[in-house]
Amino acid sequence: MGLFRQRSAVGLDLGSHTLKAVEVVGHNGDVRVSKIAAAPTPAGAVVEGVATDAALLAPAIRELLGGAGIRAKRVVTAVGGEAVIIRELKLPEMPEAELARAVAFEAERYLPAGVQEVARDFQVLGTTAEEKQLDILLVAARKELVDRQLAPLRATGLSSSIMEVTSFSMVRAYESPAAGNGDGGDNDHGDAIVYVDLGAQSSDIIVMEHDRLRLARNISTGGNALTQAVAAAMDVEFGAAETLKEREAQLYLHGEQPSDVMLGRVHEAMLPVLTSIFTEVRRSMDFYTARSRGQAIAKVVLSGGTAKLRNLAPYLSDELGVPVEVGNPFGPRQVDPGIPPDRLSDLAPTMAVAVGLALRGARE
Repeated sequence: MGLFRQRSAVGLDLGSHTLKAVEVVGHNGDVRVSKIAAAPTPAGAVVEGVATDAALLAPAIRELLGGAGIRAKRVVTAVGGEAVIIRELKLPEMPEAELARAVAFEAERYLPAGVQEVARDFQVLGTTAEEKQLDILLVAARKELVDRQLAPLRATGLSSSIMEVTSFSMVRAYESPAAGNGDGGDNDHGDAIVYVDLGAQSSDIIVMEHDRLRLARNISTGGNALTQAVAAAMDVEFGAAETLKEREAQLYLHGEQPSDVMLGRVHEAMLPVLTSIFTEVRRSMDFYTARSRGQAIAKVVLSGGTAKLRNLAPYLSDELGVPVEVGNPFGPRQVDPGIPPDRLSDLAPTMAVAVGLALRGARE
């Protein structure tokens, strides 16, 4: 009977606010989302995209997977935030062995002083015809940080043969099933797509043109800064402000008047933080268009818990002058009918990284 067993893959996203897991199984030549799970991250157990306390995280991961009925011992996970260095390099054409040494040498320029052990990888994106140079994507992280991210998995009896970058996984989650092994998102028309993953402690901004990464940035502002602004404005504790933000807060579009004085104050409290994020998104878009000789931005796709903030997408669209939507990584995929649709809808903006990780695992 083992011959007919469907192979599963599990993506595990260790967020500073929420732990997320997604299991996919092979189905009719594609994959089907079979299980999803989300639970609060123990306070202080993940900081700036990296696990800090394996003893706290291990039982939380075990409970997360066990409660969802996920029994796999191998998962795919990721590291992100400021822990990861992503750079695009240009090097002369050369043999593969020499190229690996050249990339290693270039990587040292971007690493903090004194860092000795580094986990790195690179991919040749293409060749610049007029200059006969290779465009190369470099990804690097201190090995110590990678080991810290893997420690809670080992303590739980799990293993991970793949360590991804959270922003790359997020983009993969939005590719259409017909896209095959490409990581280019849902853009088939030539214009670039900007992906903004609004995490709790920081946010990622990614610009994709077809299947090619054109820009990757991490900014140190996320949903927690919004919550802190609400807490200060309303003179309440962080937890109460978080509940208020998630359940009642909304942005008012130009010309709209708040229906409630309290919600109006919350709107005003959040605006400076959101404006700082919007400014960085706009700068990223402007930088890309300047480098790409006028290539247009098709749209902006939001993910992360803050993406669920009411009216955020239309408000940002007005600010940027391009369509903005909240991403749904489950939308183009087959999903087990046993998962309630309302749960899928509620969790969708927060699950992109976990979905992308599971998809990566399914391809191994």
